[in-house]
Parts: sequence; C-alpha cells; structure tokens
Amino acid sequence: MCIREESLRRKVDATLVTVRKVFDTARNPQLAEDVPHKYADKYLLAEYVTNGHCASLLTTLRLLGMTDEHIMTMKQWSSDRTVTLRFSSRHKCTFLEKKTREVDSDKKDVVTGTGLGAAFSMSKKTVTTVTEYFWKFECGYELSAYKGNEPQEKIVIKQRDGASTKVKTTADKSPQVEAREYPNIDVELTWLLQRLNAENGQVSFSIDRSHKKCLTPLRNEASEKAMAFSQNASQWSRRVAAQLQVFFNVVQDNKLDMGSLQTPGNSFLPFAPLLEEGRKGDDQQPPLKQRRIEATQTDTVVAYKKQHEGDVPAVLGGADLESLLQEEERQIVERLETMAKAFPASGGEGLITQDEARLTILLHSATSTLNGYSECMDYLEVMLRKQLVAAIGKEITASDFAAYMQFHNRKMFKEEYAPKPLCLAVRRPNHYPEGTVSFLAKADDVTGENPTLMLTRKLEAGTVPQMKFALSAAAEVTLCGETQVHAYIGHRFSFEQPPPMTLAARSRQFSGYVLLLGRIGGADLFLPSHAMIVQNKDEFDIPLMLDEIPSAQEFRDAIESLSPEQQRFAKAYRSMQLESTLFAVCIVQIKPQLEKVLNLPYDSLTKEIQLTQRLLELFIEYHIPPDLVSFQCDSMEDPDEIPAAKKVEAVKAHVDAMFAMIKDSKQKEVDEQKMQHEIEKVVPQMQDVIDDCFAGQDSECEMMDSDRFCAAECEVMMDCFMDEGNMESAILEPWSAQPVNTYGAPVLEDGSLAKEQVDVSKFPSMLEKQFEAFSDAACIRPTIIKPADSWTKRYQPKLLSDVKTSNVGSDQQTKEKNRAFDLLDALTRSGVLTIEESSMHIVLGATHCFDETLVDTLVKKNVNPIEHVERSMLIVASTLFGQQPRDLVKDAVVDRVEKYSPMLFLQ
Repeated sequence: MCIREESLRRKVDATLVTVRKVFDTARNPQLAEDVPHKYADKYLLAEYVTNGHCASLLTTLRLLGMTDEHIMTMKQWSSDRTVTLRFSSRHKCTFLEKKTREVDSDKKDVVTGTGLGAAFSMSKKTVTTVTEYFWKFECGYELSAYKGNEPQEKIVIKQRDGASTKVKTTADKSPQVEAREYPNIDVELTWLLQRLNAENGQVSFSIDRSHKKCLTPLRNEASEKAMAFSQNASQWSRRVAAQLQVFFNVVQDNKLDMGSLQTPGNSFLPFAPLLEEGRKGDDQQPPLKQRRIEATQTDTVVAYKKQHEGDVPAVLGGADLESLLQEEERQIVERLETMAKAFPASGGEGLITQDEARLTILLHSATSTLNGYSECMDYLEVMLRKQLVAAIGKEITASDFAAYMQFHNRKMFKEEYAPKPLCLAVRRPNHYPEGTVSFLAKADDVTGENPTLMLTRKLEAGTVPQMKFALSAAAEVTLCGETQVHAYIGHRFSFEQPPPMTLAARSRQFSGYVLLLGRIGGADLFLPSHAMIVQNKDEFDIPLMLDEIPSAQEFRDAIESLSPEQQRFAKAYRSMQLESTLFAVCIVQIKPQLEKVLNLPYDSLTKEIQLTQRLLELFIEYHIPPDLVSFQCDSMEDPDEIPAAKKVEAVKAHVDAMFAMIKDSKQKEVDEQKMQHEIEKVVPQMQDVIDDCFAGQDSECEMMDSDRFCAAECEVMMDCFMDEGNMESAILEPWSAQPVNTYGAPVLEDGSLAKEQVDVSKFPSMLEKQFEAFSDAACIRPTIIKPADSWTKRYQPKLLSDVKTSNVGSDQQTKEKNRAFDLLDALTRSGVLTIEESSMHIVLGATHCFDETLVDTLVKKNVNPIEHVERSMLIVASTLFGQQPRDLVKDAVVDRVEKYSPMLFLQ
C-alpha cells in the first residue's frame, strides 16, 4: 500500500465517522472497493468527487472574504479571459532605539574569616552590562483577483497594512532586510469558475465518455484539467501559508497556540470515494437555493436507472453530497469561532490577529481538500489495478504476456499460417541433420531460452530471384536453394527492454556447414557481414541487437516542418533503414557442394569422413585449387558409366598425392632453412680467405684465385637453391563452365518468366503502408536485427579433450569470415559453380511499442494489448502471405476478430 493510499484511508475512516452522524442509521456507505459496482459507477464516482471538490473550494473562497458579487464578476471574466488569484506581500524593518541595562548574575561568592577576635563574612556578585537594540517589523499583504493581464483592474478580497511587532536583538544588525517586496503568488481560477452556473451559482462537472480521448475515469480531458487545477491550487495555498509563517516566525515570545491553526491529517473529506450497496436513488432533493451542485448528478442517476431497468448505481447522490458539504462548512466555522477566542481581535496593530489566523486555517483547509481530491482521483486507478490483479491472481509481467500471446496465436491462426519456432535443421533430404540454427529468446530465469516464434512463408521455386553475393571484387556466388521469409513481431512495454535474442548455431561431430549473416540489399542481392564455418561440435552463440527506428507516424511528424531538401534526404535515408530491417541468414551445406566441385556423384561423400576432413583442410588451410583434386575422366570414357567408388578413389589418390607434395614441400623448407643456416656460418670464413688472397699478391694470382672461389661459391649456391626433379607438375584440363541464369528466375522458350516474381526487398515498405492504413502507425516501429560485437564459441579441439569456451571478438570474427569465404571460393570455383544445397532465411523485424507498463496500459490507457498485438500480427501475416485476414484465422474466431478490428475486414 502506497503512502497516498494510506493517507486517503485515514481520511475515509474519519469521514465515515462523520457520515454515520449525518446520515440515517440504516445507511451504510463504504469505501468504493468494498462495495460491488460496475465500471460506469467509476465515472459517476469521478464526477461526484470533482463536483464536491469544486463546491468545497468555493465555500473556502467565500469564507476567505469573496462575496457572491465577486464570484459572479469573476465568472463573467472567465467567459473569454483568464482569472488569476494573487497574494502579494511586503515587509519593512526599521531601527527604534538602543538600550543599556545591568543584569545581576545569579551566582554569589561568600568569603568568611576572623579578625579582631570576631568572625566575619563577605559576599560578592557579578553585574553584566547588556546592550539591546530594538527594531520595528511591519508587514502587509493583499489577496486580490484580476482578469487576463490587467492586474491594475482587480478585486481586493482581503488586505492588511500596518501590522507590526517589536523585535529585540543583541547586535547592531537588522534581523530582516530593511524593506522587501515578496514575489507575487498567483493561481488561475478560470477552470473552477467555468464549472459555475452564472444563473444559480451551482457547480457542474461531467465527463464526456463518447470523446475519442476519453480513456478512463481519470484519463480524459475533463478529469486531467481538474487534476491540473487541483495541483496548481494546492501549490498556491502551501506557498501562501509558508509566506505567512515567515511573518509569524518574526514574533518573539509568542504565546499564541499556532499549532491549533493546522488541519489534522485525518480531517473530514466530504467527497470521499464512497459507494453504498442497495441505494434507492436521489428521491428527495434540497431546495434549489440550498444546492451547491447542479442536478446533473441526479439526472445521470435517473438516466442510468432507466437504462438498466432499476439497477441503481452505487454512487451517493446530490442530496448526500450537499449534506456532507454543509457538515464540512459547519466544522470549519466552528474552528474559526474557537480560534477567535484565543487570538487578538482584528484591526489591532499586532502582527498576528484573528485575520491572519483565519487566513491560515482556511489555507490549510484548502490544501487538505485539494490533496484529498488528488488522492481520491488516484484511488480510482489504484482500485482498478487491485481489481485487475485480483481477477488474474497475480501482478502480470511482460513475460507473462508473451507466454499468453503464444497461446493466443495458436487459438487464432490456421495451422498453415500460425507462428512457428524458428529452429532450422541443416540436412539433406532423408539424411540426419548436420546441425541446427535457432533463434532463441529468453523468456524468464526459470524457463531459460526457447525458440522464437515467427511467421514463416516458404517461397516457391521460381517465384523469387536467385540471390547473389560477392566473395571478392572478382567473384560472385549465386544461391539456387530455397528461400524463406520470416516475420518477427516483438512487443515492448514502457522502457522495458524486449527479451534478449540469440542466434545459436550447432553442428554435430564429423559434420559441418557454412553460416552467413547479413542483410538484403535488393531483389537478388545478399550483403553478408559475417560468416563462419560450423563443424565438429562447434557451438556459436551470437547475441542479436534489436534497434528500433521511428514508426511511420513518428517519422512523418518529425519531417513535417523540414525543408523540401531535408525531407528528401530523410526519406532517402529511411528507405535504406527499412531495407536494413531484412536480416538474412544463409546456410550452405558443405558436402553436397564438395561433391559438385569434385565431379562426384550425389551422396558419395556422406560416409567418407576422413576424405571430407582432408579436403576441407586443403581448401581452408592450404588454399589448394579444387581442380587439383577433382575427378577428371578420360576423353574416351563415359562419366555416367564409371562407378562412384572409382571416382572417390581417384579423388583420394589426388588428395594423398597433394598431402605428399605438401609434406615434401614442408621437408624441403626445413632442409633449406638448415642449409641457409650453414651458409650463414661459412660465408664469414670465406670472406677472410678472400681478404688474405688479395693482400700482397700480384694481380694475375689474385684474378685466378678469385675466379676459382667465385666458381666454387656459385656451385655451392646452385646446389642449395636448385633441386631439379622435385617439382611435380600437374596439367589441368579446362573445366566447362555451367551457364548461369543471371536473372535468377527460370525463363520459358518464349522468353517470359515462369511465375510471378516476389521482391523480398519490398516487404518493409509494403508493411509500413499496411500499418498506416489499418493500425496505429505510431505504435509499430520497424526493427533492425544485427549481430552484436561479441560472440561466444564452444568447441572441442580433439575427440578426447574437454570442451573449451572462447570469446569471439571483432578480430576473430574477421578471421572466421575469411576462412568461410576461402572455403566458398573453392567450393564454387570462384563463383563459376552455383550453390544448390543452400537455404536463405530472411527475417523481417518489427516491434509493437506501448508507452506504459503492461498493467498501466490496461489501467491508465484502458487498452487491451492483446487486441492491438493481434491486429499487428494479422497485418504482418496478411502482407507476408498475400492473404486476407479472414483467410488466415480459424472460422471460430472470425466474428470476434472482426468485432474488435473491423478495419481489417473492410476489403
């Protein structure tokens, strides 16, 4: 229970004590949450509380000194101008006199002794000279009202000048500033006066429930203006009371009971949020002249009663409120009469008289009333929250809502269109998976990470252009495998972060595949930003960042006041941002592509584990061209008649020869390093011999020795660096390049496309138009999905070693991408061969954002988030599958969906 609710409960308890005295003994009003009632009663209760609050404030203003004539004049002002209530104050401090007096000390010293045969005693004490300074402190204040910006044309409600008191100090220094005009303290009364009927002086407040911005009894234009006025008026009354207290604090030796001017914290609240079960309605109304509330409250009750055939609302009526307001006025008047007996009469020169005490009591009473009104209105939402939690059984969270939406989507969508967990098995037809690629989201600490549910559409072959991506500036790879488009629709409440999402890539032992991550750059363009080889029980956990960009409505509002040039720039950049919401994951299976590049039959490498591992080592570590180890048949043989085993054996022989050559090359490099080391040791010695030979010999001898040495040196160097016969040459036959359809789609004999093409890069813009047409475009934000900067990799270096975990930073990510691209370069012969066994998965991201928390969305906004997220899901599914919403959902829920989302069924 919050502090404000505790404060209200104390006031309600005190109010109920008074209510039992005012009402008949058969009546039993109670706090609203303890009485069965309907939702409409909460609106009636908000009107009841606000009307009582207005009437109570007007009573306070009258007690302050406002006459009915003053109030009617200000009412006329409020029709077209603002009306301001102003409290102005000032003080002056002047020196009176200086006095000096002697003050005897309370301490006395006595001295005793004997002298001349007799005893004697002496006493002495200290006398202090005190200098005192006397000052005259005068203050004045004025309470007035004026219209618009014309403070000179004002109505003076209360005014006092010449109030003074004498102040004594022990220093020749003024206790206050010599003269000061305090800042004016203003508050607008326009809203309160506009609630007043000029003809009969009664207040009337009602809530237009048909207004499109009317959300709840508290969240509507009328209630919000009432709350704003109450807060401003409360601040004004506290500031004025504090200013008066500054004057009171100057008074020395004040023997008046200033504490009696405070209003008790559990004071009577005439408009407390009370309901009464079994009410019979407002059958008896006070005479018109005695009413402070117009009959609109009674009219509402009667209309409600007729509408519901005798089901009378539980809210107290106008007669009850009138009785309670009269009791409040009686209690305030009683306090003022009691105060008058204890304070000096008005009109004297003293600083504190009955006028100041009366003003202080009424200010504290107004503050209590205003604070009580805010607590009553806030209580309506507190009660709604309690009732909602009681209905569900717990305080629901965003994770609870996500779990419900999974349940809801299963009940709503047809099986073929329902969101499914995005967990991809990397496999060939009728084979065990090589591994898995999953999108995981952490729901909570208990359930851990689960596959993310996404809408999935598998595009038929020929309906989507074949994707291409660049391995390098000179090589481009074409992907001929399947293409699937997935839609991720997240939801976020308030500033809560959506559940973290992770891309998990797993491979099995002696298996592997290439994983590429990036985005779609066009109808047939894939832009990979990351790549890795996942093999031999590798596990990659790649956190995904969800970056929201402004919604269509937010973007339109932001560029509205920009220049045409700035708007064009913003729109161009946004088009790039929208395309960036297409996150792409491409999976390339290694073994099928190895068989293709090596000219081997399909499925021939499935059980050739060692050969596969050695081939990968040649391609990745040594960058061996695949033509050096591929199968090449003689011109006289038919390739189809050669057994698969023979082809595999031929490849094995090439691989063995290649590893033998690599081994010899490595040994040669070792021998060369040894020889180089020996040469480096011999050359200095030979240089000494040359120097000795040239020293003291004739030129002919020198030339002969020099020629012999140079010839010997050349022979040694040639033996070291030229080893003929060790180089193995391989004559490669040129491969026949397969023609590639650069346009992606199959072409018929007449040159026309076989099927209608789907441009996946257009999905974001299509979806944005759909949201603008059929939903609240300010709530749906396109979301860019991209890998985080740091990943986690778990791997097993050897079969018998333990699993190790490493952090994959930007440098390691670059190395992983280079290794993957080197392998793809070999598997495609630098882009000449297409990749058949691949799968492209394009994820379209969007997030439904709510401004409030889940409970506040229900309580404060009166919004059912289920229906809003449901509508977003249907819009995305309709755009993705190209189907009408009616065709996506089960027949049993069509009527319900059409009732709460009729705009989706207009076409």
